[in-house]
Amino acid sequence: MKEKLLQAYDFFQRNSKVVKIVFVTLIMLFVIYEVINILTTVDYNSLKENLTSQSPESILIMIIVGLIAVTPMLIYDFVIVKLLPGKFSTMHVISSGWITNTFTNIGGFGGVLGASLRASFYGKNASHKEILLAISKIALFLVSGLSIYCLIGLATLPIPNFANHFVNYWPWLLGGGLYFPILFIITKWKSKSLFEDLPLKRELTLISASLLELGLCFWLLCYHWLFNE
Repeated sequence: MKEKLLQAYDFFQRNSKVVKIVFVTLIMLFVIYEVINILTTVDYNSLKENLTSQSPESILIMIIVGLIAVTPMLIYDFVIVKLLPGKFSTMHVISSGWITNTFTNIGGFGGVLGASLRASFYGKNASHKEILLAISKIALFLVSGLSIYCLIGLATLPIPNFANHFVNYWPWLLGGGLYFPILFIITKWKSKSLFEDLPLKRELTLISASLLELGLCFWLLCYHWLFNE
């Protein structure tokens, strides 16, 4: 088994350029397929009716909310470049992050698409190991915000007549909520050498990005809905 793994590793090392080209091509084909699939399954009559029934202000707000919703995800990119060798301009990070996060939202491909694009944009001066470690560390915190929201939801269950419809889901809320504290303990106490480039301030930045990514768009939409009832 070990020999097969070494042979596979040696093959990928010797043909890394070809593998990258094939991999990126397959990803792009997948994204194109997803876009075509979305375009061909849309009910354009219903879409037209919904859009024409919206006021210009509502359409403008939806566009602005969509643009704002991508913005918190740029924080991940600014943290990634701090974990990798080389210097990157602010505009390079913003443009690269915008492209990466937009494509990831369209066809996430299990996070592989985002990881591949970030490796392409920021991995010029880094080794494969450095790129893999940096992206893996960031990936650990992507759902930290969701875990915190699970804890908040769990804490609201005892409130009378507040979240009765979620009471039966408490095991899921508990399971999801445990992810963040376990991750925090591991990164701060159990693996200091591995996560030495993730000090508390940087971890809090990643956690804030996750919270904003998941909550900002919903908050803006709810705010608009409440004040237009």
